[in-house]
Amino acid sequence: MGKKYWRCTVCNDVHFGVEPPKVCPTCKQVNVYVEITMEEAVKLLQA
Repeated sequence: MGKKYWRCTVCNDVHFGVEPPKVCPTCKQVNVYVEITMEEAVKLLQA
């Protein structure tokens, strides 16, 4: 299974991995990550 990009729907934290974190390390919310494209991740990280 390959790594994917994930975005927290609460604070827009971006994570790169096989699975998203259960708890967002930035806002501490549980199960709030959705899969995003590499292009979207790059835009969020450049903002």
